[in-house]
Amino acid sequence: MQSFSFRLQTKLKVSNIYEDMAREQLRVQLSTRDTIADQLHSLDQQVSDLQQSIRLMKSDVDTYRRMVLSREYLPVLNERKTNVIQELDKAEKRVDKAREHLLARARETSTLEKLKERDWSNYIYECMREEQKQIDETALTGFYRNRSQTAVG
Repeated sequence: MQSFSFRLQTKLKVSNIYEDMAREQLRVQLSTRDTIADQLHSLDQQVSDLQQSIRLMKSDVDTYRRMVLSREYLPVLNERKTNVIQELDKAEKRVDKAREHLLARARETSTLEKLKERDWSNYIYECMREEQKQIDETALTGFYRNRSQTAVG
């Protein structure tokens, strides 16, 4: 009997490569999202520190100037924080899109692997049928040989 050959093997290999690429893309998107989340955390910390320093300032002339500068810098930090939040939202959407793409690729690969398993099972079944057929023919030949020898002898 001929050796096992899955006719969609090339498609399965390509599908595995695409799945790996989608997995890598998801990893990159997750890394980008985490970086942006770290930036947001850092900005939150800066805003918190600045607000705390404003509260703790004394009321002399030099610290009054620093307090005014700090209060003017606070809206800038808040605007930057808003921009980073928007970036984070966009990054989350890209992560979701990459995740959906990976799931679609994984589903395709899984389907092809199931088809390959089914073809393999059919191949094994056919091999076993062929083997049983040969065993039956050998047994039948031996039976008729013994029968013809006993009839002659």
